[in-house]
Amino acid sequence: MRTQTIFGILFLLGGIFQAITAYLIYQGHEHYILRLANRKIGMIIYIIFALLLFFLAYVNLFSR
Repeated sequence: MRTQTIFGILFLLGGIFQAITAYLIYQGHEHYILRLANRKIGMIIYIIFALLLFFLAYVNLFSR
C-alpha cells in the first residue's frame, strides 16, 4: 500500500470524526471549544476542519 493511500485514509477518518464532533456540538453536548466560542462558531470551526480533511483525503486518494 502506498504512503499516499494511507494518508488519504487517515485524512478521511479524521474528517469523519470532525463531522461527528460538529454534529454532537449541534446536539448540545459539551465540548472544550465552547469555552472559547459559542455553539454556532464551534460548529462552523469543526465543519471547516472536516471539509479541509475531506479535501486532503480526496487529493491523496484520487490523484495519480
